[in-house]
Amino acid sequence: MLKNKELDPSRQAIKMNMTPMIDCVFLLLTFFMIVSEMSSLNMESLALPYADQASIERPQGTLLTVNIRKDDAKRGFVRIMGRTYDKDKLAELVRKEAIKSGREHDSGHPGVKIHNLKVLVRCDRGAKYKTVQWVFDACSKNGVYKTILAASPSTE
Repeated sequence: MLKNKELDPSRQAIKMNMTPMIDCVFLLLTFFMIVSEMSSLNMESLALPYADQASIERPQGTLLTVNIRKDDAKRGFVRIMGRTYDKDKLAELVRKEAIKSGREHDSGHPGVKIHNLKVLVRCDRGAKYKTVQWVFDACSKNGVYKTILAASPSTE
C-alpha cells in the first residue's frame, strides 16, 4: 500500500474552474451599478421645503416621482427619471402610468374605482407653486388622487 499521497493516483488534487463564477460576479456587479444609477435619477438633489410634521417613510406600490427644480420651473418643466416634461407631456405620462397601475375600490365611496398610482412631488424651495399646481391638475384629470408632497423635517 502506498503511503505517499503524491504517488497515489486516486488522490489527485481537484482543480476548480473559477471562470463561470467570475463571470457571474461581474454580471451581478454590472446589474447593481445600473440599478443604483436608475434609482438616483428618481431622487434628484433638491432643497425641499421645511415642514416640522414631515415624516420619513417610503410609499408602497406604484410610485411616480416628479422633481421640480427651481430653474426648470421657470421654464415650465418638471423632471422624471432624469428627463424633462412640459405640461402636456406630463399629463400624457401620468395617463399611461395610471392605466398601467390598475384600479382599486375607494374605501370612502363604494362602487368607485380609483387608480393605484401614487405621485410623489418633490419641489425645490425656490420654485413657483404654479408648476406644482399643474402637476396636481395632470393627476386629477387622469383620475390619480394619491399624491404626496415631499418635505424636509429639518431646516437644514
